Amino acid sequence: MQDQNDDLTFEGAWNNQFKDEKKKPEKKVKSEIKTFEKPTFRGKRDIIEKRSKIIVTSKKRLEEPTKKVEVVNQLSSKEGDDFDVEW
Repeated sequence: MQDQNDDLTFEGAWNNQFKDEKKKPEKKVKSEIKTFEKPTFRGKRDIIEKRSKIIVTSKKRLEEPTKKVEVVNQLSSKEGDDFDVEW
């Protein structure tokens, strides 16, 4: 049988951990509590607008190409024309 003090066995590792916990007690870490001052109330503000004009920049528009539409006096097809339709 293997020795119980062997670190590779479960019992040996358990005993080593148990000994280490007894030697080194855990220290409690105290967290620092931050306190903030309450903001002071500055009172009501009655601000009157003094500007005579409000200038707003407009969005840049991209120029769209203008389509040329040709208007014809007579229709290109007349009544009774045969249309060639492929099915």
